[in-house]
Amino acid sequence: MPQPRVSVIMNCLNGERYLREAIDSVYAQTFGDWEIVFWDNASTDASATIAKGHDSRLRYFRGETTVPLGAARNAALARANGEFIAFLDTDDRWLPAKLAAQVEFFRTHPAVDFLYSNFRIVREPSARRYVGYRKRQPEGRVFSAFLRHYPVNLQTVMLRKAALESMDSLFDPNFDVSEEYDLFIRMLITRQAGYLHEPLVQYRIHQNMASIRRFERYPVENRLILGKLRVLDPALDEKYRNEVRYLEAKIGYWEAAASMRRGDLAGARQDLAPHKSVTLVFLALYCATFLPPAVWNKLHELRFALKSPVSPAE
Repeated sequence: MPQPRVSVIMNCLNGERYLREAIDSVYAQTFGDWEIVFWDNASTDASATIAKGHDSRLRYFRGETTVPLGAARNAALARANGEFIAFLDTDDRWLPAKLAAQVEFFRTHPAVDFLYSNFRIVREPSARRYVGYRKRQPEGRVFSAFLRHYPVNLQTVMLRKAALESMDSLFDPNFDVSEEYDLFIRMLITRQAGYLHEPLVQYRIHQNMASIRRFERYPVENRLILGKLRVLDPALDEKYRNEVRYLEAKIGYWEAAASMRRGDLAGARQDLAPHKSVTLVFLALYCATFLPPAVWNKLHELRFALKSPVSPAE
């Protein structure tokens, strides 16, 4: 078979609910030179039957046992043949022009190895819809900006495979929720990113998402990521003093949020205490640990409401 321009990496673990819609969104692309590398992480539902119901452009593989998501993504990548790599999880879908727009961007921007875009959000069960970002997001040399705020939705990403092959390591095989940030932030230490403000993906937020179910993994994995970055650049804390300080505060917040879920207000207070002077938000969250948990929950909701996009999806 000729080499496809794009390999679409699909990782699946019991994703039958939305899987057909996700796969169909690839087949509906206006750009047709692609393959799907479908890695089934030992699903026990009907995912295999749904995936195998497509033609040979979907190449189905199955692991013998369920492994962390980072390891599963590496297994799929090892079987990718394309010049470019894109990612689609089983509960999301692409808009029809996604691949065409990104392949054209790479054609006209040879210095860029990493490309992401805006996206549309569907929040369940309310079915509320809105666009991810009202303002343009960073592009070019984005490492510093991404240390502080990571605006990338994995479903929007396309990479040059050659850039991946130049990395010392790919996805961390032990990571379940921050495997993409770990790989991409290491890649972007030296490489340029491109950004398309047009929404190219529909991203679904629901309670069964791994990022919600395994929330407690965020601080653990991000502390490890920060340690990796310090090894790659021993001057990291000096070069990016404010950005590292903010990232450490976010890690403290994630630890505090996990403590609050357990009803451990004293533990949450201890998690946030070193970071309460970083911004007023962290100070407010620290103060909330002295109050009933309902106050924390309201502040937590407000924090994300203030950060959440408000422009309506088309």
